Amino acid sequence: MTWRLYPQFKDAVRIDGRLTTVEDYIAATCGERVGPGAATCLATAREDARRLLRQEQGNSILLIIAPILGYLAIYVPAASWLGRRRLAHRA
Repeated sequence: MTWRLYPQFKDAVRIDGRLTTVEDYIAATCGERVGPGAATCLATAREDARRLLRQEQGNSILLIIAPILGYLAIYVPAASWLGRRRLAHRA
């Protein structure tokens, strides 16, 4: 599962349900601008891209970590219960 998520995890952001790279996002947002407006647009687009990238990476990490946490939430209490049950049968 990690192998499938890795391409998204590196430098892709989700815009309107489709994945695009950070560079493509910045180019699409500010591609036609020139002059002082272009510098402002590039700075804003880079900041937005960083925010979107952190959000996408957080979602990817959640997809990896959530099953592990669910497994531990079930396994640890079950193992503890079985351990106490075995001790009760020995006594």
